[in-house]
Amino acid sequence: MTLNLIPGKRLLLALSGGGDSLALLYLLIECREKLDFELHIAHVDHAWREESEREAALLERLAKHLKLPFHHERLTPITGSNLEDRYREKRYAYFQRLQDEWGFQALLLAHHADDQGETVLKRICEGARLGGLGGLKAKAERENLTLWRPLLPIRKAELLTYLNRKKIEPFDDWTNFDVRYLRPRMRQKIFPELEKQFGKGIGRNFHRLGLLFQEVAQYLDEKIEAMMQRLVHGPFGSYLEHPSKYPELEMRYFLEEMARASDAHLSQDSCEVLLRLIAINSPKAKIHAGPLTYILNKDYLFLLKTEVPSFDRSLWKEKGEFSNWKDFWKGTCLTTPSHCQMMLLDELTPVLRKKMKKWYAKHQVPPFLHDKAPIFMIGTQIVGDCLTGKSVSFS
Repeated sequence: MTLNLIPGKRLLLALSGGGDSLALLYLLIECREKLDFELHIAHVDHAWREESEREAALLERLAKHLKLPFHHERLTPITGSNLEDRYREKRYAYFQRLQDEWGFQALLLAHHADDQGETVLKRICEGARLGGLGGLKAKAERENLTLWRPLLPIRKAELLTYLNRKKIEPFDDWTNFDVRYLRPRMRQKIFPELEKQFGKGIGRNFHRLGLLFQEVAQYLDEKIEAMMQRLVHGPFGSYLEHPSKYPELEMRYFLEEMARASDAHLSQDSCEVLLRLIAINSPKAKIHAGPLTYILNKDYLFLLKTEVPSFDRSLWKEKGEFSNWKDFWKGTCLTTPSHCQMMLLDELTPVLRKKMKKWYAKHQVPPFLHDKAPIFMIGTQIVGDCLTGKSVSFS
């Protein structure tokens, strides 16, 4: 339960007053007898129940009795859809402000095994990416916060037994039973029905499944780390060479993680199409996923953060020596030779443009770069370019 606790550091407990967080509070107090840490309490009052303000005052009195610093935020009620997610964001925003002020080693959350089972089922039903099917993690990062969930292996019934033994009565939040919200609906209707059909251990089974998915994700994290190191970066994105050599499962995870890291949405259908195209070394394919664009060109998979712009000398560093499309991708470009005029592909005559495209294809220059780099001319004769590094010679 220590989760690599640094002696003397501050910890912040998110305390709702329900049985889960109260159990964690008293377990932490017991741990302080052997471990060296400073515990703070943070309570967020959602202000959607009449009794919530009174409960916040009771928790503040409890913190004072326990000689623990107490932080309290009362939210302005909000209306509309996705209330659970929106209130969660508001809670974390408050915790992040406290983190900026106090510098806690971690924020402790009281999620338990039953929560984990619900989360795994929810994400399976939502069609979550492979990396998200593991559900809640015992340790996670969220912006400036380190999150610890030390109760994940423990069932809620065990926590309530612990509180009963200590004669501690948690707050009874009626919103936890309001089936208008998904989580209460899962507890009151969905899981009971599943247990009726499959047996009482269904929650534990989803919990174990989550742990299995976490092991798979950890294994794949290690695999794609090697892929990440092989990415070639440039000002407009990255590319990976020979994507078809990687197993499909690893490539799927890589594509999903790259999308997640860019806040992009790569749909399941788009991911499947991309995987099929990678498998056959497709010569030309493009798939958009919000702010990220996947471009496949035979032996290269490009991940564009932004469209490569038309050539502007100020966007590329000049390079006086050999240069090809890989150098151009990384942000360098040949210095225009003396006595040469610089032109772009679209500015050439149709005949020269056609010849130049064949020249680029012969030297395996990705098509989406053809019209982005300068071509050097003397009069009406092409003498060089920035994408092949060779003296242009048409047969």
